[in-house]
Amino acid sequence: MGTMVQAQQRVSEELPQQAQTLTPSEIGSGEAVKKSKKAELLVVPIPMSNPAMGTGITVAAVAFYNPNDSSQPWVSGAGAGYTSTESWGGGAFHSMSLGHDAVRVLGFIGYGDARLKFYGIGPEAGSQGVSVQIEDKALVGLADVQWRPIKHGLLRHVYAGARLMYLDIDSTVQLPHPFRPDLSPSPLELRSKIVSIGPSFTFDSRNSSLNPRKGVYVTGTWLFGAKFLGSDFDQDKMQIGVNAYFPLGKNTVLGVRKQLCSVSSNAPFYDLCMFGQQGDLRGYETGRYRDGATWALQAEIRQHLFWRLGMVAFAGVGGIADSSKDIWKHSTVLSSGGAGLRFLASKRNNVNVRFDAAYGKDGFAFYFGIGEAF
Repeated sequence: MGTMVQAQQRVSEELPQQAQTLTPSEIGSGEAVKKSKKAELLVVPIPMSNPAMGTGITVAAVAFYNPNDSSQPWVSGAGAGYTSTESWGGGAFHSMSLGHDAVRVLGFIGYGDARLKFYGIGPEAGSQGVSVQIEDKALVGLADVQWRPIKHGLLRHVYAGARLMYLDIDSTVQLPHPFRPDLSPSPLELRSKIVSIGPSFTFDSRNSSLNPRKGVYVTGTWLFGAKFLGSDFDQDKMQIGVNAYFPLGKNTVLGVRKQLCSVSSNAPFYDLCMFGQQGDLRGYETGRYRDGATWALQAEIRQHLFWRLGMVAFAGVGGIADSSKDIWKHSTVLSSGGAGLRFLASKRNNVNVRFDAAYGKDGFAFYFGIGEAF
């Protein structure tokens, strides 16, 4: 459940993705999970730390069960968290597969009250490092349904469907900057609602969802603000992520991730593309660099050392631009690198606890959490 308290768009995008990774099944592989209809309840405290939210803890309760003898278990969970920035939040999710894993359904609802820094819009604003404190109170909901049209061959890994996103946000600028009026978003944006709908797809050939050694994982959404559903904005936003994993030896894995985000010019400040989201790239405070388009490419070497210990080294480069048409020619390029330690907290589910230290343009950043960065 990870960062349960993030009330900007990070909440609506990252929490459902983290929820999906809580299943212990071998998603995308040919290995079937144990088909037990008996529910298994897991209650875990999850420590977290990142530059945007500070340091804190989330307590999550997750139930795994399999009422229809599917190759994947159903997963239901709830959690709540608090961080050192006096941010807090809670939420619940449910994921299930139907028709012998031909249909996958994910739902999420949550509420958060977060205190975040707003640096303005554009790469220059992030580089200047001048910010105001914004308190975001947000109610977020998500529903995603995907269908696997082909059951054999390479295309058996493809799921396609639709996603509905709801975000109702009430933001307050704690102390406006006297010489930077651009750091105070318009009242319409500060108290507004987004209802977006559009296509979503997944390609998943990983041998494991939690700690993969090989395979490819591709996700994509293209969401449109729907005023006929009550949205205050009619922006459109496209996001694509590609992860690939290559075994380099018995105890060594190379992971590569490519990310692309583009949003139309009429999007509110909290729905812009934000550099540093979803681990792209570590070393940057999420939301410090935000604009109409971002891209990132990173690579990570994962090495098991001994017993339950491992380490990683990673580096990446990315960019931020005003729009998708400017992203390749007029991007402001940012880079980062770092290293981290891993501890195998659960042999049964192959889940690591991670601690990463990364260095970006604005200095060092530290991360602590459950599972891999990507």
